Amino acid sequence: MNPLLSKNFFLLITANCLAFCGWVFRNYLINWYILEKTNSTFMVGLIAAIPTFFVIFISPLGGQLADKFSRKKLFLIARIISFIFFLFAAIFIHANFYPIFFIILCFSGIGVTAGLEVTASRNLILDVVGFKYLTWGNSITEFINAFLSTTGPLVIAIFFTSISNTIIFFSMPAVHLISVAAAFMLFIYLKETKNDSDKGLEKGVDKSIKEGIVYSYKSVNIRILLILAFTILFWGATQPLIPKIARDTLGSGASGYATLLSSEAFGAMIGSIALPLFAKIFRNSKSIVACIIIYSIVLFFFSLSTSIYLSILLLIIGGFFHIIWFTVVLILLQTIPDDDHKGRVVGLFFTVIQAYGLGFILGGLLGESIGIVATITIAAIIPVIVHLVCYGASKDFRTLKS
Repeated sequence: MNPLLSKNFFLLITANCLAFCGWVFRNYLINWYILEKTNSTFMVGLIAAIPTFFVIFISPLGGQLADKFSRKKLFLIARIISFIFFLFAAIFIHANFYPIFFIILCFSGIGVTAGLEVTASRNLILDVVGFKYLTWGNSITEFINAFLSTTGPLVIAIFFTSISNTIIFFSMPAVHLISVAAAFMLFIYLKETKNDSDKGLEKGVDKSIKEGIVYSYKSVNIRILLILAFTILFWGATQPLIPKIARDTLGSGASGYATLLSSEAFGAMIGSIALPLFAKIFRNSKSIVACIIIYSIVLFFFSLSTSIYLSILLLIIGGFFHIIWFTVVLILLQTIPDDDHKGRVVGLFFTVIQAYGLGFILGGLLGESIGIVATITIAAIIPVIVHLVCYGASKDFRTLKS
């Protein structure tokens, strides 16, 4: 039976994608809530970045645990804890009881659990569908994530007409609760091999975080892919600027912000379809560099746009190429390492991409000090330079494909 049609894969993508949907709701609701409360892009970026501060330090541990213990157990435990934190965040916002303070506390806890979970959840895709269907497994996951990113903000915008309508914040724990149910069913039905469930009992195999870092550094291709992944910092730098662009430049308010978020996600949804259909074209280092160049050009023109329709079109194009860039980097990092290092390498990847949280802060700060256009221009140029330098410096990387 095709593993993509199996009950286990259905449960896995349901749990993963509904959890992601909760993050989509969080991004839209909390970012707009903070902007309305503080009128500061810096505060929007700072608070949105809080989970990433913890994921940066916790993801290597999560990768180590994914190499040593049952991934489905880690996945279920983290899903339950995340639901609890999102529930508390919604309660304190609705009660208007020091909401920003408790958002910060809950986001800190969410960051810890995300760091512990993310490697297990991504490598479970490989465990369930196998190497042969890995591209399809990742692409289906990203397609559904993109679909939810497209529809989620629009659906929320229908109900979220004012920050006083705080009952809508309970949509965050609601979708996480369904995610927990799917993760529990996966825990029941997924039969792990003895090697998968008893990894921590293996003798003579060094599964320390340090050894995983050394292994990643010694591999030229893994090292370069992690460097390129770090440039997601500059994607993050643009995110706290989008609600301000929607409100002040385009004059479209909260509904316009939702539309812009959905546009980028719609492009990502199309990209997720294109990737497995044209895997031979995209699953290589040339594609990684080309996608980031096109994305950066689109981003620059987006910063100059004063038309909501042109902005939507540009974000659709940008979302298409950015999701291909992200997914191909991840797929290569899942397939290059040997079995004993997959968890820690993917854990390092999810540590590195938390740089987008630092980008939130940097983008918000620069947006207020040097302006939106200048900030986005910087965010467009630097990733291109980094990719071109890495591509030119390594013959191994230039010939990399999977």
